[in-house]
Amino acid sequence: MGNKKMSIGKQSVLVGALFAYLIGAGFATGQETVQFFASWGSVWASILIGIITFFMMYFSYSAYAYAGRTRGIDDVAGIFRFYAGPVGGKFFEIFAWTFNGCAYVFMVSGFGNVMHQQWGVPVAVGSAIAVIISAGTAAAGLNKMIEIIGKIGPALICFTLLIGVSSSFQYYPLVAEGNAAINSGEVQVTRAGANVVLSGLSYGGVCLLLVSALVGRMGSDLRDYDFKYTKIILCVTAFAIPFVNIVMGLNHIGNIKAATLAPIPNLLLANNLFGAIGGIYAVIVLVAIYSTMCPIIWTCVSMFIRDERSLKYQLSCVVAGIGVYFVALFISFQTLLNYIMTYCGYTGAVVCGVVVVRYYVIKAKDKGKSAPVSELIS
Repeated sequence: MGNKKMSIGKQSVLVGALFAYLIGAGFATGQETVQFFASWGSVWASILIGIITFFMMYFSYSAYAYAGRTRGIDDVAGIFRFYAGPVGGKFFEIFAWTFNGCAYVFMVSGFGNVMHQQWGVPVAVGSAIAVIISAGTAAAGLNKMIEIIGKIGPALICFTLLIGVSSSFQYYPLVAEGNAAINSGEVQVTRAGANVVLSGLSYGGVCLLLVSALVGRMGSDLRDYDFKYTKIILCVTAFAIPFVNIVMGLNHIGNIKAATLAPIPNLLLANNLFGAIGGIYAVIVLVAIYSTMCPIIWTCVSMFIRDERSLKYQLSCVVAGIGVYFVALFISFQTLLNYIMTYCGYTGAVVCGVVVVRYYVIKAKDKGKSAPVSELIS
């Protein structure tokens, strides 16, 4: 393992790849922001959820990357076996696979719903387009995908933040009124989690299950570089996702009566802010969903078929896409997101607890063996 310096450009691409993976249908549409952050009727609740999410993401990602860097483990199964043993690792692997598979369902549904809400395109048609483009990209393999989505991620997060900051002048003065409407029961909001803490654990859990394979591979691929660069990439990602959720969530609280009725709450903000130009944001949302769907298929298929150049791998991507298409047609986007993210997120919280504790135990043992400094990353 080396101590090479990493350029800002390369760091940006890798941060962008993680952004693009994480800001899929739930984040880009605003539906997960409403359910996890805005639904509790409290500014402090949103901040607490953000803090919980940050620490869960950063420490879990660091653990994944450490396994990849020091042991060369670059797949989900290997990472979880390393930290939880053969039996526990198998359960964690199932958790990750289940969430990624289910998440692909609501990504496809979200894509179709965006096209329907903005342009009136039938959901069935929009969802079919989602399957075709995502399965086709995933079939090209991970490295090609990172080249594509790594450039999309920073633009997506910045544009969403622009919408949030610009909308704040209109909706932040209405936050107190929105909180009162939520707490009085005047507005019925779908909540993810039984309480604020569980909501934070659930959201953090889905964020760490979603990118486990990608972060592990990143830790392995970046072994020639000083580990501080990997940690910078992980820290920026872990901070930015909850931060933008809080910014957007406060806008949705101020617009809560309309936000609870729309499948795509972020489109309401964009259209109210820019009028006809809001259609551009609809395209941005579709790109965000696309950038998450592709690595999700890769994660699910690559756990069984490692050879990304094989015909078997490519056909499996196509078959997975077709199967998910029919499931997505029969369950609403809001319902899919709520159940999948909430309950899969709880399993992610369990994974976080075990992986992070084992990470520090193993790192301490490594240091005790007087391993080379380059291998013992603090």
